[in-house]
Amino acid sequence: MKTKLFTLIFGAILFASCQQKEMKISRSDFSVVTEMTDFSPAYIIKNEEGKVEIKKNSLIGNTHWVLSVDRDLTLNEVAPFLQELTAKKHKKGGMHEDTKDIYMVYSDTVHKQNACVKMPFKSFALGEQPVYELGEGVQSLLLKSVADAKNTFDKTQTYLVRIDKNISVETFVNILIELEKQNVSENVNSEVYVN
Repeated sequence: MKTKLFTLIFGAILFASCQQKEMKISRSDFSVVTEMTDFSPAYIIKNEEGKVEIKKNSLIGNTHWVLSVDRDLTLNEVAPFLQELTAKKHKKGGMHEDTKDIYMVYSDTVHKQNACVKMPFKSFALGEQPVYELGEGVQSLLLKSVADAKNTFDKTQTYLVRIDKNISVETFVNILIELEKQNVSENVNSEVYVN
């Protein structure tokens, strides 16, 4: 009787675990941040109905928010969630200013470890960038691929960034990693346009 009960319970656990969908996070060959304390997680996934959704019940104010996002989603699919999260994280005028950042988790396949990269943008604007004359020391930068982020950057300039909405989340994460490698994350405008 015990053997049958054990087999039944083991079979139910095995069946349930096979039904769960595994999240595929972005991949890279470089680690930006490998250790972090004082963080809370959120997940952006495509559910069984094919709709993109966010699981953010664990987000705690004034902690770093670490986002695990399915790498096959497009930036267009996740940008509304990034817009919502950055607005909440970096809102002005609250009782207590949130001094922590938003990170995206990915897998460093060379060093076989998970790592995180900070999102340098404090807000996401969905749609076309307004047309206006750029001031001295400001350049417009359109990013459609990782190669676009490997440009030679002038560290005295501020970059107003536009990102192609059709790129994958994995490409977006690798663009953020490349901006860190080039040491220009601090030179990008806090608002990014996704179109």
